[in-house]
Amino acid sequence: MMQKQWVALVLLIVTTESICAQSSIRGLRKSVEGAPPQHRLARNHDRRHPEEDYDWQDDDDDDSIDVIGWGNPVGEIILLPFSGPRHLLDDTGQEVYFTRFPFADQHSGNLLIEPLWRPELKETRLRFGTEYGDDFSQQQKITTRLQFDTKSRLGIDASFDYLREQQVQGNHDQTWLGDINLTWRFAQSSSAEFRTGIGYNWQADSASSGKGFNFTYGGTFYLDKPSVIDFDLDLGVIGDANLRRFKTSYSRYIKRARVTIGYEYLRLGSFEADYLTAGVTIDF
Repeated sequence: MMQKQWVALVLLIVTTESICAQSSIRGLRKSVEGAPPQHRLARNHDRRHPEEDYDWQDDDDDDSIDVIGWGNPVGEIILLPFSGPRHLLDDTGQEVYFTRFPFADQHSGNLLIEPLWRPELKETRLRFGTEYGDDFSQQQKITTRLQFDTKSRLGIDASFDYLREQQVQGNHDQTWLGDINLTWRFAQSSSAEFRTGIGYNWQADSASSGKGFNFTYGGTFYLDKPSVIDFDLDLGVIGDANLRRFKTSYSRYIKRARVTIGYEYLRLGSFEADYLTAGVTIDF
């Protein structure tokens, strides 16, 4: 009986260490670097002759289906996250300008649609912010973010994350994550904006590094002065690890500055964390 208790105790310790490793920065590094070559599945064990890859094709192309297109219901569903907001905001490509800062001079948001006069209006907006996140366990995060938007709808969205993990005996582990994206403000009004883009992801520290592709999709809603709600979704890859990130926040403006509280879910390979966040952003 005593032997069984010891075995159960050892299994519990091993299992607990495995779970902790999966949500640790060490596990993040292993995910980015990928499995050793001898542990990867061989990709040529079931290799067919190249000519066999084309046996399924039909010479008659008239019966092909345009899956992604406005004439096909499937295509319309796929494009709904982009066409829907544009339709709801009644965005027909009108000329827009930025206010001095959101809610300035009794304006209702960040943009003015086809204004009658332009003395105090701008063609660009620069937004710089910093944010602290904590999972109230072992993980903390500091984020610096820069967003640059233009009247032409093109912009740049870049963020840098410092991840810190508390360990036993007062030690800690740390790493850096980041991304930079070229964005397109595909739907806009005086009270809401939607944007999407593609870019570059990276991870780096003294023990490992990786890079990859990123897709971003997000929106900002300017509510009754001075309240704002944001959300951002990032999907991508760093090294051999898949990246998923979702952020949402509530903010209140004080002139050019806004104070933010929110939530962030971050998963990179086997690393997974939920953060409560708080930060400050300045608009120029």
